[in-house]
Amino acid sequence: MNKDHLIYILDEQVSVGFTGRVNILSSPAKQHLGSILIVDGEIIDCEYKKIDSLKAFFNLCVDEFEKEPLAYIVEPELVELSKKTIHYPYSVLKRKIATVVEGYRESKKHRPPEGLKILLDPAFMSDDKKVTDSEFKLMSTITDYNKVSDIYMNCELLDYEITNCLVSLRKKKALKVIKNKDA
Repeated sequence: MNKDHLIYILDEQVSVGFTGRVNILSSPAKQHLGSILIVDGEIIDCEYKKIDSLKAFFNLCVDEFEKEPLAYIVEPELVELSKKTIHYPYSVLKRKIATVVEGYRESKKHRPPEGLKILLDPAFMSDDKKVTDSEFKLMSTITDYNKVSDIYMNCELLDYEITNCLVSLRKKKALKVIKNKDA
């Protein structure tokens, strides 16, 4: 495994009980994209491309899988446990990465273009049809945000879960898709 690869860096920091942050930079521009906070060798928080917590961590893993050029800088520092938003041990996170990347790979071709607007169909809402918990979370997000890029940014679901729920809700005729004139 490449020593510049995220998993290699995290494995190394976890094995020595590191406390501090791993800054995430775009390579070659070196623009700051976020950071991973680690306390005593456990990941407690992640912020990446203006998204927080587990969703940010898994989006970072997907971007690395997609070969997005990223660089990492490890900086020891005091980190407050009050910032803890990730409650899984690193071993569990590491196992989940494969599932997330596979889910992303399978759903990637179904992701709608960023410029579309998605609305809930009022007829579907009045029919009292069954939806899954994930579909309900997505529908709740769509009530506040209708632009595809905003939905993906603001929904707590992982990106591949959002895509799968959009496909499922579209099949149930719960959504109306509108082309955005600004796109």
